[in-house]
Amino acid sequence: MVLRYALLALAISLGRTLLDWGFVFPEFGFTDPASVLGAMVFYVVIFSGWILALLSIARGGRAGLWVALALTLLLNVGLGLGTTVAFCPTPCRTLWPVGELWNWATTLSGIAASVVIVRSLRMRPA
Repeated sequence: MVLRYALLALAISLGRTLLDWGFVFPEFGFTDPASVLGAMVFYVVIFSGWILALLSIARGGRAGLWVALALTLLLNVGLGLGTTVAFCPTPCRTLWPVGELWNWATTLSGIAASVVIVRSLRMRPA
């Protein structure tokens, strides 16, 4: 069950990234080659680590749970709530209604996955 929730959080975060890339980053000036390259490297590193964490979870590894929890809290819960509070308060008009719905999906899937991951960490011996 924990792997499913962690995978859902990753998948929704990837969708969020695609929306941000197409509609939000240009607003912040991420259009020159150096900015684009930096963002690409950042996302490749983050999502590669997240995928490796999921593989670790599938093999029963606690380290994967910790990495998935950290990334879920940062990218789903933190970014989702941060967007709602600071960048684009509800109702967010960026790509309405998709942006608004996807932001809430990001936040809520992150909260659900975090709860399941924490429960799994509590149940598994160290």
